[in-house]
Amino acid sequence: MTDIVASDLQQVQDAVQDAVAAKSRLELRATGTKRHLGRTVSYDSILDVSAFNGIVDYQPEELVLTLRAGTPMDVVEAALAEARQMLAFEPPSMTRILGQAEPGVRGTIGGVIAANLSGPRRLTAGAARDYLLGFEAVSGRGEVFKSGGRVMKNVTGYDLSKLMCGSFGTLGVMDEITLKTLPAPETARSLLVGHDSFSDAVSGIASIFATSHEPGAAVILPKSIAAEEGVDLGKPFTLVIRLEGIEASVADRLGHLLTLSGGEPLDVGRSASLWLRIRDVQPLAEKPHDIWKVSCAPSDAPRVLAAIDRGLDIRMIADWAGGLIWVAGNSPRIGPALRGVIAELGSGFAMLVRDVGVTRETIEPFQPLPGPILELHRRVKASFDPLGVLNYERMHHGV
Repeated sequence: MTDIVASDLQQVQDAVQDAVAAKSRLELRATGTKRHLGRTVSYDSILDVSAFNGIVDYQPEELVLTLRAGTPMDVVEAALAEARQMLAFEPPSMTRILGQAEPGVRGTIGGVIAANLSGPRRLTAGAARDYLLGFEAVSGRGEVFKSGGRVMKNVTGYDLSKLMCGSFGTLGVMDEITLKTLPAPETARSLLVGHDSFSDAVSGIASIFATSHEPGAAVILPKSIAAEEGVDLGKPFTLVIRLEGIEASVADRLGHLLTLSGGEPLDVGRSASLWLRIRDVQPLAEKPHDIWKVSCAPSDAPRVLAAIDRGLDIRMIADWAGGLIWVAGNSPRIGPALRGVIAELGSGFAMLVRDVGVTRETIEPFQPLPGPILELHRRVKASFDPLGVLNYERMHHGV
């Protein structure tokens, strides 16, 4: 098996066309931090696109950033910080929980977009796919195609940007991508509120978000993890609410919420470090457990937790006001329990993110799709990649 190293789309196009002619398959890879998300790819060669690196154009005054897909996240964030801007969807680093990259490697912006990864601010700011303005890529047919542009209101043709986000490299090899940026907040503070039950914490979030104080993120920590993170209030669950903006506004809103909730404030430094750990799922990364990512409606979160909190020895944190539950544990019953409650709810998904044993051999990493949706998935894949050249079976069997 020989790696194919590409530095531009012409070389990618040549590699894909050669693979089509030879009826062989390629695994796309840059730094490799996310290659173990999903199923094991069936491939004959690795297409190395780590040379797709660098910022092409950045216009801070226009809130638009164009860069190559293999640009490391550290480079992206350094450029944004210099302009006092940010990616509003707060992309997480999966390196620690996946453990598949060299120390200090955070991955690339292309990997973030391909996996549609979003952090705590996704609750109020939206997902990665909401900030992808345009891209150029090579399909599994070996054809160069482009979508979108440099403005939000580009509505000509199909919105392929939404389709590429979360496709895990199964539809095309991206090079240049254009993202919308936003000004970074002047400061951020957090409010801690203790609750006697998970349901009470979910209700507490709803009450706070119903006010006019504009919280930006909310996470629920069980007592054991709250204690490890130094934010334990002595209750079974600790609710952490983040407020962002100009300093005077944040201080005023925090004061009102403290009066309303009776909670405790967290200073700027501790707030920043805690949310960084939450963003990267660090409270669950340090123990040798399988890790599941569960998405559901926040109102359904207590039911999801009840389905798995039955002697299965789990650790968990609930981000996005309960809409994103990270579950860690090694019982073989966790996956079936999660898939069962998701099926009962009729919405949401449970994805196996980290496997420290052989869990992937007994259960599909991605949430199985209902028949009609799987058929649609197959048709989309066939439109872009009829021979299954790119990351074949990364998401679902036979696709």
